[in-house]
Amino acid sequence: MSDVYIPGVKSRFNTEKIIDDLMKIERLPKEKAEKEIDSLENRKIWWQDLGRRVSSLRESARNLFSFQNPFNERVALSSNENVITATATREAGEGEYLMGVKQLAQADRFLSPPIDEKTEVKAGSYAFLAGKEEISVDFKGGSLKEFVDVLNRRGRGVISASFISVQPGSKSLLLESKITGSENRLVFAESAALLGEYLGITGIADYGADAGTNALKTISAAQDAVITMEGIEITRPSNTIDDIIPGVTVTARGVSDRPERLGVQPDREGVKDSIIALVGNYNRLMAELNILTRIDDRLVDELAYLDKDEADAMRKRLGAFSGDATLTQFRANLLRAVSSPYPTDEEQDLSMLAQIGVSTNTRGSGGYNPARLRGYLEIDEKVLDTAMEQRLPAIRQLFASDTDGDLLADTGVAFNLDALTRPLVDKGGLISLKTGTIDSKISQDKRRIDTMERQLAAKESDLKVQYGRMENAYARMEKMSSSLDNFSRQNGNNR
Repeated sequence: MSDVYIPGVKSRFNTEKIIDDLMKIERLPKEKAEKEIDSLENRKIWWQDLGRRVSSLRESARNLFSFQNPFNERVALSSNENVITATATREAGEGEYLMGVKQLAQADRFLSPPIDEKTEVKAGSYAFLAGKEEISVDFKGGSLKEFVDVLNRRGRGVISASFISVQPGSKSLLLESKITGSENRLVFAESAALLGEYLGITGIADYGADAGTNALKTISAAQDAVITMEGIEITRPSNTIDDIIPGVTVTARGVSDRPERLGVQPDREGVKDSIIALVGNYNRLMAELNILTRIDDRLVDELAYLDKDEADAMRKRLGAFSGDATLTQFRANLLRAVSSPYPTDEEQDLSMLAQIGVSTNTRGSGGYNPARLRGYLEIDEKVLDTAMEQRLPAIRQLFASDTDGDLLADTGVAFNLDALTRPLVDKGGLISLKTGTIDSKISQDKRRIDTMERQLAAKESDLKVQYGRMENAYARMEKMSSSLDNFSRQNGNNR
């Protein structure tokens, strides 16, 4: 009998189970290492999630004092948007203007009498001019529809054509210039002049005929916009005008017999949205820090916006980094940053977030609420709106201001939040160091597991050989014993 263990062959000693039991014990260190890798991978994910929360807070903080901050944005508001509207750039100055619209700018639009659908257009060179723009179509001849399709493809925003159904079998042709202004009359030239006469759009057939003076049916004639600002009459070829108020583009929408108010002011809604975004990102980060650094199931229950799966995932993180002093200190510094006073031009009247309706509200109505002690911020929108209307310059300073005259922010809520979060998420910061350390530990454990797997395979093979030899030795002994018994019986019979 071979000394090799053969699976599937019934053993007298239940060798297969013995080897399995022994190997289970031998595999315990490997299984422990695999669980450690799972734990490390979870911790890496939690660090990465925390990093994203920190980055979101930093981004919303920087948005409140960077070059693109919303305090520099301007909006233009009209008392009647059916008459006049406007957009303002950051360069626009604050102010209010009285503006009226006496006349809208228009382009030439001509409509032909009903035309038989089967009308053919002869081959030729068809030219259309509108101001300094010219469209030339070399048409090989074909149906009127084919000609219209070619003209629209070549129109390039200068001219367009379309059909209006009049009655079965006939349609009217609408030709429209796309360029407004009295000096941009639509002119039919070369074969287009003959076509205009043939279709009943123009009254003469001279090449170069001016359709604006000879059109038979004008839907609208090219004309300039006429608007007034503070009683001064202004004429422009377009309804969109960007050279009246610096940084402001005005659009005439409709004629009115009285002036309307057009105001340019700071984009308060944009500022408010940015503050709300900052508070939201701050609260989400604070919730993450509370969960990771404390072991208290109530912390999850207080986050009412979580669904069941999200809440279960949060519970797995409870206290995961409870021994990390850096995170505990970071959380305390964040809370200090949003509750400390900062210098503004209004001094004591506006130096803290609570004075614009943003606070931790630990004394909120409704009795004791432990959730109010977690460091979360709340917004009283009425108080915020009032402060935004009356104290916007000081609010800007509250979030970031320059106290040493170098034209760079050096203090403020947003400035300090950016300074606090930067060491965690910058290249080489805390988050990358933590995840890098975890990656190194995972790689080390994987190499150790590979070694253990080779050792376990060798160990299992060795056990199988040893137990195979034992089975073989026992079989030889059993065979020898049987031979001796037979020999003894034979000798007894011979007597």
